[in-house]
Amino acid sequence: MHAQRTTMAICLVIAAGFCAAAASAPAPKPADSTLTLTGTLQTGVMAIGGETTGIQINSGNVTYELDIKDAELKKKAEELNGKSVTIKGTLTIKQGVERGQRRIIAVESLVAATAKP
Repeated sequence: MHAQRTTMAICLVIAAGFCAAAASAPAPKPADSTLTLTGTLQTGVMAIGGETTGIQINSGNVTYELDIKDAELKKKAEELNGKSVTIKGTLTIKQGVERGQRRIIAVESLVAATAKP
């Protein structure tokens, strides 16, 4: 019985040491969330619960919402609705109540995509 208590105590001390080491380890640096992508732009988007920025880009099988603060960029987005564009911005993930996880890019630049030769 005494040997079992001793073994259990040793296991608890070892586990506490691992927990302390993990707590003092520096947090990993987040990956760079700046990205550039090309896809089809869509404005006037509506979503359940109003959970949308109203502008999105479809790139491959992934849809990203676009958060465009700049008035000139927003005007350009309206003009390029339905066209292929290239955007650059910072990606954030936001949890919505109705729609679940949303990928939102804070747009820094938006240009019409160049036609492929």
